[in-house]
Amino acid sequence: MRSIRKGTLIVAGFFLILLTGCRSGGEEADKPVISVSILPQQYFIEKIGGDLFHVNVMIPPGASPATYEPTFSQLSGLERSEVYMKIGYLGFELGWMDKIMSTNPSMKLVSFSDGIDLIREEGGAHLHEHAHGGIDPHIWMSPLNAKIIATTIYQELLLLMPEEKAFLEERYAAFQAELDSLHATIGSMLEGLEQRSFMTYHPSLSYFARDYDLEQIPLEIGGKNPSPAHMKWMADVGKEKRISKVLLQMQMNQKDAETLAKEIGAEIIQINPLDPDWHGQMLSIADKLVRN
Repeated sequence: MRSIRKGTLIVAGFFLILLTGCRSGGEEADKPVISVSILPQQYFIEKIGGDLFHVNVMIPPGASPATYEPTFSQLSGLERSEVYMKIGYLGFELGWMDKIMSTNPSMKLVSFSDGIDLIREEGGAHLHEHAHGGIDPHIWMSPLNAKIIATTIYQELLLLMPEEKAFLEERYAAFQAELDSLHATIGSMLEGLEQRSFMTYHPSLSYFARDYDLEQIPLEIGGKNPSPAHMKWMADVGKEKRISKVLLQMQMNQKDAETLAKEIGAEIIQINPLDPDWHGQMLSIADKLVRN
């Protein structure tokens, strides 16, 4: 009798677990899907939308937004997306956006670059030029830009789920306050910084530098490795300005940056603009710039 009762309880427990799993899977499947290009976008969306939405990130950790090619399964998976939120000028987006949108013609396209004061570089002997006409795509690397991006996200999430207005409005306001606090904190950290010039391999901190009155001098030009002439120019400038830090994005080739740092007696500092912990990365970059 006991064995029968025990068996009945086990079977009942199994079906309860199965039912719970199906329910949670169903709830996940019912969430509106938003597709994005990079991990920091997921951070922004979840700060406002919480777990109301499923965020599908196209570019995986460690991959380059300039060269990544989506898989067939990724393109097929876009069929469930209601919105694609792009950064605006990433190489990945410029190369693949037409194909991405063709997989789901009903998917709405939203650009985070709308409303941003974009940095345009006209080119020249020692200026970085992106392949997309000189527009720097790294708009998310700025707390001030993030406030504009947050507004874009809030408006779009509200269109997707107007019944959650109170929830979204509260989280949006809290995130805006958090961004104000972050901007003030970084500004305070960098306020007394005497050496306001730094070098980078890939120029991912143009907007960050603008926010805090810094000078970024990039090693990479037009997405290509630096020429010997440019390397010499960088070394001369580094020595003249007594630059002590060369910031290197972890996804980039380290050889040229290490050669330059050794030539001018500077320190290599690893950064990750694609860090899913965007808030932590912003503070980390500021801390590394002020640390002796």
